Amino acid sequence: MAGPQDALIAKAAKDALQPLGFRRKGRSRIWLLDRDWWTVVVEFQPSGWTKGSYLNVAAHWLWSSSGHLSFDHGHRVDGFIEFESLDQFAPAARRMAESAAVEAVRLTGLFSSIEATAAELIVQQDCRADRTHGGWPEYNAAIAAGLAGMLPKATSLLASVNDSRIKPQADQMASLAHDPAAFRQAVCELIARQREALHFGPVAAITF
Repeated sequence: MAGPQDALIAKAAKDALQPLGFRRKGRSRIWLLDRDWWTVVVEFQPSGWTKGSYLNVAAHWLWSSSGHLSFDHGHRVDGFIEFESLDQFAPAARRMAESAAVEAVRLTGLFSSIEATAAELIVQQDCRADRTHGGWPEYNAAIAAGLAGMLPKATSLLASVNDSRIKPQADQMASLAHDPAAFRQAVCELIARQREALHFGPVAAITF
């Protein structure tokens, strides 16, 4: 059941995030900014123990075709803010929402193009301490690299994926990596399916 903290969070999020183009996901504490091939996810995460909220902000790549939201590139912002009273929590909720807006703007700048995205994801993947179990980081970097025209790098990254949940899709994309047009078309189809699953509207032509 929604409590007074939920109403304060919803108002603060609407004031800070809606002007940036965010929309609320139903009646949840999740707000989404549609970027055609990816989305900024802001979650005012509740605690199972007490009233209040954490704040999570991340990018979600829509080529996952998983049918659900994931925090693909991002992190928790600040610590838990506990609800003590209306007077105490209202300004705290505003500060959280403003922090979410700042981080969202940072992410949209960081991932302003597919070339910038590929560069960032490749660096992040290369810096990982444990790369023995190739999974989503390798897959996401591979897709971005392929879309950016870095097909040899995409092929190498896709070949490193050995997570059984992702490998069939990675192998399918690897089989198309020699053909830029076919690779891009396959990614667009994945994005279209994910957009439909998340109840986003269709995009006539995605510009990467």
